[in-house]
Amino acid sequence: MPDVETALEMLEYCRFAYKAYAQTCTYPLDPFYEAHGAGKWQGARDRVMAHVHKLMDSDEDVRKFDPIEYNLTQLPNPSHGIVYRGGSAEEPYILFQPRELDRSISYVQGVALDGSDIWGFDIHGAIGSKRCCYFQGKTGMTQTHPEAGWPSWMGAAIYDPDKQRMVITFRGSRSGKGGRALSQALVKSAGSPDWVTDMNHLKAVQVPRFSRASLACGFWYAYESCRESLEGAFLEALHHRGLKEIIFTGHSLGGALAQCAYIDMMGGELLSRSAAMQRLKKTVPISCYAISAPPIVLGRESAAKVSVHVGAMNIFHYFSPKDAVHHSAKVDFSGVTAVNSVVGFSTHPLTTAVHLGTEFPLEGCTAAFPDSHEPEEVRRGLVAAIASFRRMGLGADPGFWPTFEFNPCGAWGASVRHGWATGTLAENLKMALVSSVSDGGTQARAELWSEVIKGMESGGYRRLDDTNGAAFDSFGDAVRLVGELSNPFTDNRAQNALELKKLRTALLKSYEGASSHKATSSVYFVMLQYLTAMQYGLDIV
Repeated sequence: MPDVETALEMLEYCRFAYKAYAQTCTYPLDPFYEAHGAGKWQGARDRVMAHVHKLMDSDEDVRKFDPIEYNLTQLPNPSHGIVYRGGSAEEPYILFQPRELDRSISYVQGVALDGSDIWGFDIHGAIGSKRCCYFQGKTGMTQTHPEAGWPSWMGAAIYDPDKQRMVITFRGSRSGKGGRALSQALVKSAGSPDWVTDMNHLKAVQVPRFSRASLACGFWYAYESCRESLEGAFLEALHHRGLKEIIFTGHSLGGALAQCAYIDMMGGELLSRSAAMQRLKKTVPISCYAISAPPIVLGRESAAKVSVHVGAMNIFHYFSPKDAVHHSAKVDFSGVTAVNSVVGFSTHPLTTAVHLGTEFPLEGCTAAFPDSHEPEEVRRGLVAAIASFRRMGLGADPGFWPTFEFNPCGAWGASVRHGWATGTLAENLKMALVSSVSDGGTQARAELWSEVIKGMESGGYRRLDDTNGAAFDSFGDAVRLVGELSNPFTDNRAQNALELKKLRTALLKSYEGASSHKATSSVYFVMLQYLTAMQYGLDIV
């Protein structure tokens, strides 16, 4: 049976999936090479994207995607925090800090896209004994290109030995700058591969194992890409132990993938190669908590076909009544939601998307779309729903999804702004900032932008000239000073701190002087981002 308290717990697993995703970005402070993100036109950004594809020797069929760099061989550590740049320059950064769920994980492992193991490690000092195994998949596949996707970490299977429960959580989509990602994905199936998947939600793939029911091809192809990795992760996390319950969950795109996995578990092929798992699927309660999720089935006839194979639908949807992504008669059709319905009709007028399972609109959600879609707004609605029958509230939880302003191009004292009281949360921010960006990664990002400044020379874009290139020398000096100042016993700390401040000021002036030239200013922006993060995190003033 559905349970709002379980839904609140599953939202915590969704947060965990977002955090793990951010930890896999090579440069989480700027995962999609947005740089400072100013201006309507993205000429310099388009040039750097093409340049990265060239450096990566990308196949032709994936050159339409943003070449987001992930570390696919190193596992996220649940005990570490991370700072993630949620969107463009005007949008806040997100602090993902270790919470109770993260700290209760004592062992992590990973499974690659091809099903091979990525060996894990024990986490000393964990407060629990949960086993976590991450899995990989791809996004960006379409009707015409069902295999041409971009690989990334897609989620995790987490086993709780105390409850003998397995939770499979899928991450939601990330977009960089939302407006651009939406337009590129909707019109050209290009840009953010996650959003290409999202925008193919009204185009069908007929799935033979469900009597050729029409499913949203973007979601189904993304799920199928991770099935082999997910099966390996499930078995590694379980590690031959007892099992009393299985729950699939995810937020947004993650909720769609969780539904695909659930119906494939119940009436399809997921974990069907093992006779023991086949027996287990018939005896263990299996459910899906889809949070702020779109529908995955196109048409009531297709929904009926799926139901024949799956049986009782233990899929429980929790969402804000103002969330256009959920796309249901239970959603308040106004504003952006009305636009969404027009887009849906013009894209796929003959088939209506249908939700499987049961819908639970959260009346305690009050924000308008798109804020109504965000995890913290859903949490507010879940807490209100729990309070209505408990007769008591759960209290505020500022650590669930803390956002803050981070302006590396502003005055030093105003570079990091947040509304939190001093304490654990603020200390976690300092630690996360320091671990979220490296001098090597910053150097690489700055060089990418410097190589696509303007104009063509010998088949490539003109680089920064030697005079402007002196910025890299100044950055190298600043990195050396940061290294010395990170040691509290270093001599001449006051003098070094003053010199670091001067170098940052010089870079700031260079940035301001180049602000009309997006690629040039981006060189200085990423350098300033690193220096500001280090100064704040190490209390170097």
